[in-house]
Amino acid sequence: MIKLTPFYNNAFRRTSLLLLFCLATPAQAQQKPLWELGIGSAAMQLPYYRGSDAGRSYLLPYPYLIYRGDYLNIDRSGMHGRLYRSKNIALNFSLAGGVPVPSDQTGPRQGMPDLKPSVEFGPSLDLQLWNKGQHNGQKLWLHLPLRAAYSVDGRDSAYQGWIFAPYIEYSRESHVTRLIYSLSIGPMFADSNYHDYFYGVDPAYATPARAAYKGRSGYNGSRITLRAQQHINNFSLTAFARLDSLNNTAFDNSPLLQSRRYYIVGVAVSWVLTQSDKTVPAP
Repeated sequence: MIKLTPFYNNAFRRTSLLLLFCLATPAQAQQKPLWELGIGSAAMQLPYYRGSDAGRSYLLPYPYLIYRGDYLNIDRSGMHGRLYRSKNIALNFSLAGGVPVPSDQTGPRQGMPDLKPSVEFGPSLDLQLWNKGQHNGQKLWLHLPLRAAYSVDGRDSAYQGWIFAPYIEYSRESHVTRLIYSLSIGPMFADSNYHDYFYGVDPAYATPARAAYKGRSGYNGSRITLRAQQHINNFSLTAFARLDSLNNTAFDNSPLLQSRRYYIVGVAVSWVLTQSDKTVPAP
């Protein structure tokens, strides 16, 4: 969703203008370091791309930076530019990215060009619908991100369409036990360029077993994400799972769509190495 982590995409998203009128109690701000620097490692299992029936496991060490600025926020979920914020409404600038997908030797993309790394960026309107409790904070947010997608190859980039991925997120955080868990759910929609980049088959690459296919705009699937995180001093443990449903999508007839379920499961551990002495309010 940049959290330019390879595995994202970026929760099950739903939109309604009536929710703009929902009332919510303002969040209680905590004092947290302005920045944190640490290291971590993640292990996960995931398919090569959404719709693939083959995948692999990854074990990835990584450094991480958390920054809580007035206009720029960097956390484990990505990089966010804060364009506007009030008590219950925030307008953020968010980025997301994806890893390249090489043409496999036996799968449906055999003989086709590799998919280059992708970058997505654009505005996100975030609405706090509900907030309850200071010590066992429960929150309900509606996120409305609209991002443009680009494929990147060295210094060259190409526009690959847009994706709209609204989602509702429920989270609960205990400031006593430092346990956080969240559930997010929502649909996704994209234009014909986006779907054609990932699921299109040019006539030059058509075979008897792989018909030519041109992507079209519409429904991109739905997503549900579960996450739990436990903090112990400077150490944190995170477990996460994501399931996408690709039934009745706009690219349902693509020969590259092998599976209508896409899942990611994994765990991550991280340690804070150093942090700022200066603290800032962090709702």
